[in-house]
Amino acid sequence: MSTTDGQKKAPPAALSAAGHDAETRKLFSRFDADGDGRISPSELAAVAGAISPPPSESAGGREVGAMMDELDADRNGYVDLGEFTAFHAPGGRDLDAELRDAFNVYDINGDGRISVAELSKVLGRIGEGCSTEECERMIASVGVDGEGYVGFQEFKKMMSPDAAGVTDDKPKTE
Repeated sequence: MSTTDGQKKAPPAALSAAGHDAETRKLFSRFDADGDGRISPSELAAVAGAISPPPSESAGGREVGAMMDELDADRNGYVDLGEFTAFHAPGGRDLDAELRDAFNVYDINGDGRISVAELSKVLGRIGEGCSTEECERMIASVGVDGEGYVGFQEFKKMMSPDAAGVTDDKPKTE
């Protein structure tokens, strides 16, 4: 961890392994490129730019500033593991807003639907590339209309905690 004069400093006690699941720590470490236990605005900008490059440098700066405002609870200019975990915890943020933000990352052209090409492009940017056929299967498994796209409502259903193993518990009225 660096201080404002560039000297290394020990990570805060809040970064202990207790209370942070392995997946959250792994995700945090992908953002924390220098391993100092904090996500700086430049590290956040690098990840955000890799996922969805901004149309201009000023737009990217505004986007990173807005993300830092939302994540940096103690307003010290950095996001530590505790803040990162709190943001991603259930109830840490309005679920609909969080899902909309996630959907918008994949909806590159902003038309309200995720296409096979958009899914493939975003997965490639984050290092999780998959073939066109795999992306088509993923879209087909979620899309209910068979048009080869996923709309926000379909995305929302797919991302809901109930999505795995959803059953129709309604009694049959025949």
